[in-house]
Amino acid sequence: AARVITDHLRALVFTFAEGVRPSNEGRGYVVRRLLRRAARLGRHAGIEGTFLARLVPTVVAQMAAYEEYAYLATEQAAIAAAVQEEEERFSETLGQGVARFDQTADALERTRRKEFPGDVAFTLYDTYGFPIDITVEMAKERGMTVDLAAYEAAMEEQRDRARRAGKFETRRADAAPWVTVTKGDHSAFVGYDEWSVDGVTLRDWREFRDADAAGGPRLIEFTLDRTPFYAEGGGQVGDTGWVERTEAPRTRLRVVDTVRDGDRILHRAEVIEGEPVAGSYRAAVDAETRAATQRNHTATHLLHAALRERLGAHLKQAGSLVAPDRLRFDFSHGKALSPDELLDIERAVHQRILGDLPVTTEITSLREAQERGAMALFGEKYGERVRQVIVGDYSRELCGGCHVRRTGEIGYFRIESEQAVASGTRRVEAVTGALAYRHAEEDRALLRDLAQRMGASRDALSERVSVLQEEAKTLREAHKKQSKDALRDRVRALASEAKAATPRLVIAEVEAGSVDELRAAGDVIRQELPDGGGLLAAVIDGKLSVAAAVGPDAVARLQADAWVRDAVSVAGGKGGGKKDAAVAGAKEAGKLKPVLERGRGYAAERLGGENGAA
Repeated sequence: AARVITDHLRALVFTFAEGVRPSNEGRGYVVRRLLRRAARLGRHAGIEGTFLARLVPTVVAQMAAYEEYAYLATEQAAIAAAVQEEEERFSETLGQGVARFDQTADALERTRRKEFPGDVAFTLYDTYGFPIDITVEMAKERGMTVDLAAYEAAMEEQRDRARRAGKFETRRADAAPWVTVTKGDHSAFVGYDEWSVDGVTLRDWREFRDADAAGGPRLIEFTLDRTPFYAEGGGQVGDTGWVERTEAPRTRLRVVDTVRDGDRILHRAEVIEGEPVAGSYRAAVDAETRAATQRNHTATHLLHAALRERLGAHLKQAGSLVAPDRLRFDFSHGKALSPDELLDIERAVHQRILGDLPVTTEITSLREAQERGAMALFGEKYGERVRQVIVGDYSRELCGGCHVRRTGEIGYFRIESEQAVASGTRRVEAVTGALAYRHAEEDRALLRDLAQRMGASRDALSERVSVLQEEAKTLREAHKKQSKDALRDRVRALASEAKAATPRLVIAEVEAGSVDELRAAGDVIRQELPDGGGLLAAVIDGKLSVAAAVGPDAVARLQADAWVRDAVSVAGGKGGGKKDAAVAGAKEAGKLKPVLERGRGYAAERLGGENGAA
């Protein structure tokens, strides 16, 4: 166990240092399996509680002694925090999962069976987070094997359910066979410099969706000998535009997406006119959309550099989206960014935009690019020659996407949101250019409107809002006290009436601003009716709330917690508390009266009689 833990932890330190975080797919799943196996073996070896994060400094100290691994020292805190968080998450279900495994294994041993059921192995994975190799290892420790065929069958059944429940369907499997139009080289991308190209040749195409069969436009996929259309990749969305035959018979294809399939650039298009036949074509990218996409792509590189500059070099890219209308950047970081940090990052990006820095590219070997400081994405596959995108002396990244010529073309950059998207992963969304300016104009118009409504200048608006908030708080507290006092007075009056009845009960619908007010009213009932009780119901925030109170002399015959649970059962509610005071709730506010009637009968049966103030 010690050897496996040592090996796995070393792997975790290096992968976490590269920005990889545990997840349910891809490299993140491999990391999760390593960590959970190490954590399970630690428990098996007698280590109590989480322990892997405590060993991270030891690994770093030993490995960082080598010059090429010195960077681990700067990543140590982030690595330890991420390891601790994932191990804590697994430890919450580890005990339950082991107990379920042991229960099944014990039953098998009693019947002398040696094969662990595949459906139980799947439950351990699906419910308790046990990767299958952990279950196999645990079974082996007890001299058993796992029915992997049944496990895979259960896994495939889950995948089928997920596919059926998915919002999107792939239509590629329904595509017709390819039709060859001309032969020769294909998919030469010329779109970095040319957005419109004449004299291109259609190589092949296939029906992607038949208009008559699907009830929509006819869709085809096709390749060209050369194309200005950028295929989706590196976070950048595929280009749209037009491909038109420039001679009779006329053919017009509206490209709605561009994707890559191996070494092929596939243009997905609606057939607007004619048929995809041989001839000379003109291929033109939607210039406005491409320009907006390029602004966002270069801004993403500036954002990446600004984040690392402000937050530290430990920050690693975890994904991105570059579209015409927005950019999205995911990165490894353990906590939310403060307003000041976001403002500093925005300012750093704007400084480079206003500096109108040149954006250039270089084609070099991967090693040469890395020696020059180019950032590469962990897990990405790079060829022998790579393309670097260089923004002045501020940013250098390996990237095959499309960019502006100078940063001044971006115009304006604006962060719209920052949030967590996964454990240890944050996301920034932003806009640029005309859209960013429009959002700023909308904010300015909103400020003018608010200032006018508040009767204050823009500079005094914040102070005015603070004054109004204090006034509102004072009014709310006064209203709350008034409401609470009014409820107490009403309940006190009802309790006085109930003293003349047998049993002494208050069963009433009341107005209350909170459950705490109902509880306080119940205190009045216990004081006023020591040998009786009360059931109070109110609709609070659209939901039914009920409080039960029982006096000290009646609690032996009537318990508040059982009383309130029985009452709200007719409305599908639930609750609980103590024998003398309890509360419950239900979503069906319309069943308030049936709840009170059931409560009246329940209490009368135990205290005797049928009366009570209402």
